[in-house]
Amino acid sequence: MSFRFRQFQVEDSRSTMKVGTDAMLLGSWVRPVAASSILDLGTGCGVLALMMAQVSDAKIDAIDIHRPSVEEADHNVLQSPWASRIHVIHRSLGEHARLAVHPYDIIISNPPFFINSLKPVSPGKLIAKHECTLTFESLLEHSLSLMHAGSSLCLILPVNEGKLFTAMASDKGLYPARTLTIKPSPSKHPHRILVEFRFKIPSEPFEDKLVILDHQNRFSEKYLSMTQNFHLFNQKNT
Repeated sequence: MSFRFRQFQVEDSRSTMKVGTDAMLLGSWVRPVAASSILDLGTGCGVLALMMAQVSDAKIDAIDIHRPSVEEADHNVLQSPWASRIHVIHRSLGEHARLAVHPYDIIISNPPFFINSLKPVSPGKLIAKHECTLTFESLLEHSLSLMHAGSSLCLILPVNEGKLFTAMASDKGLYPARTLTIKPSPSKHPHRILVEFRFKIPSEPFEDKLVILDHQNRFSEKYLSMTQNFHLFNQKNT
């Protein structure tokens, strides 16, 4: 399918990870303005790399182990205004950790998750959503090797997996500086958490909450405000 954002367009028919609310939330929430280098880990169709390029002047590496995703992300990048700043690479995180020539100011990822859930049938979905190819341990270990003292690691995860990863990260010296807990609607339990990890223990971590849909099943004002730099939606589309 083709998705039109404010300043770019994305095709995602061949990618393991499609354009969706998770990417919109994470890409809108991360603060990359001061970053000079960003790594988009598991880029899929390239949507997060493109979002980061729109709101920063950073050089961006976008990696993925799924070749059709890399090819589609490369196509999307070449059609964008920021092709000179985004480098799409067919590479695993472990290989990239060995070959990268510099650390990154920001690592951003919508990583594999649902550790203990029933695995889907589609091989593409299996790669994208489960820990069969990238464990949390590997994600943490290799991310640490690609960070410097002032770097941040920004992830979106299901709530339970987020708690697990946060505990693992704290054991390695990475701590949540900002968190955003997401509810799909007012009557439902939180289902996602966005976390920005840093090496310094914050004196007062910033914690916030967001409900995507309001009681009328329309995008909440907070969601619309947060994502306004990217989406073309209005309340008539909901």
